[in-house]
Amino acid sequence: MENSPPVDRISHLPDDILCIILSFLPTKFAFTTTVLSKRWKPLFTLSTQLIKTLHLSCHSTNWQLFDRWIRNAKCHPVENLQIISSACVIRPSIFRFPTLVVLKLKRLKVVDDISVDLPLLKTLHLDKVRLKNKQNFNKLLHGCPILEDLIANIYYIEPAPQPEEVFTLSTATATGEFKILSKLIRAKINVCDVPFRAIHNVEFLSLTINFYNRGSPIFRDLINLQLSMFYFHHWDHVMEVLQHCPKLQILLILKLSEDKINWKYPNFVPECISSHLISCTINYEGLEDELQFAKYILQNARLLGVMQITGTFLFKQKPSLQPLQELYSCPRISSECKLSIG
Repeated sequence: MENSPPVDRISHLPDDILCIILSFLPTKFAFTTTVLSKRWKPLFTLSTQLIKTLHLSCHSTNWQLFDRWIRNAKCHPVENLQIISSACVIRPSIFRFPTLVVLKLKRLKVVDDISVDLPLLKTLHLDKVRLKNKQNFNKLLHGCPILEDLIANIYYIEPAPQPEEVFTLSTATATGEFKILSKLIRAKINVCDVPFRAIHNVEFLSLTINFYNRGSPIFRDLINLQLSMFYFHHWDHVMEVLQHCPKLQILLILKLSEDKINWKYPNFVPECISSHLISCTINYEGLEDELQFAKYILQNARLLGVMQITGTFLFKQKPSLQPLQELYSCPRISSECKLSIG
């Protein structure tokens, strides 16, 4: 009959059928079914046993329900977990997924001490994640024995140590604070978060340095380096890094200089420049030393295929590129080198 009430046929289906249906829905839609009734609340948890990938965007409206699911994390055979939140506090059990291969967290806060069980994890991305302190981050690295891909953009809730207690590159290894990530291939880090010696075997490295601290190890496998340096003071710092990267092929330098820097032509050529470098990109802030560094690369990089100079960096005004025109007439040791300015 036309006026007969609608029949809820879906809710009368068996649990295993409903779980299969939920497993085909986008995670955020499947999760919203937990508020329908008591009948639906446990089904999302059951359905995740069929799901190997979870991409969640968690906000205050549904975080409490999701938090209950996190408490039983070890029950779920998830392999890929990605969570974006609006600075919500999450339970430390997020780091106890023995089946996880990929873990990506963004704008999360973990206020308690953590314990870690991530024996299969290969990718760890922490973007704007707040942890209690550096010790908890150390625990996390120790609990990822086969990690291959690391992004560490993290902050600590507890106050930073006093200047005399600041961790240095040399004491990091001596005290055993950081485990060497022997399987690591790719890393994007701030040097304040992870000492060089913990990642010395990487092939691809994006490194942000707010201040330079001497004592880096040899990066024997590094072929691609993006070096971002704030409060840049001297090209000697760059040259020392390059001396420790004998196989480097691709170099990108982004720097922010406060004052004019005097260029002193080095009396040596790092192995990577003379024998391996094929691409070099630097940002130009309108300073003479940048022009001199570019000439140094052009005159010594035998295999260089691309030399690119860009005129922008962060909030600084784009400088005039006219002084760079003389680079076109600068002698190049590589006949294959293509110069790009702009």
